[in-house]
Amino acid sequence: MTLKKHAIQASIGSIILAPFLGFDVIIFFLSVIFIDVDHYFDFVIVCKRFSIRDMFRYYDWLWQERHAVYGLSVFHTAEIFLLLFILGFWSYYFWLILFGFSVHLMFDLYYLYAHNCFFNRAFSIVEYIVKSKGIKCYPVPAKEFWNV
Repeated sequence: MTLKKHAIQASIGSIILAPFLGFDVIIFFLSVIFIDVDHYFDFVIVCKRFSIRDMFRYYDWLWQERHAVYGLSVFHTAEIFLLLFILGFWSYYFWLILFGFSVHLMFDLYYLYAHNCFFNRAFSIVEYIVKSKGIKCYPVPAKEFWNV
């Protein structure tokens, strides 16, 4: 799903929650969007590049190849959600982040389901380690891809 769509979702959710959360709604808003920072980390590790523009280009290309990809987005996993839940007992801000991540993931899962690629992403780090043995995960585009 695009950054623009997640920003719209975060904005609408923040408007709804603002009367209940006050200024803390900013934490929710940012968490809905910044959960996707893990996509940048994946891009840097796989492609050995740092450009944000190249990252968006890569993921546009990867979306075209989505049926041949099995990926891991670390911040979108059950382990991170569990960690945020546990940390929430220390500070309720972690629960706000967890709620923002949950809203984001709900829209991501619907989007993946609607595009018939629901199981092309691991929902757990353990699942990824077990299932990714011997399969091609994130492909690296040819050098010519970056020259355009």
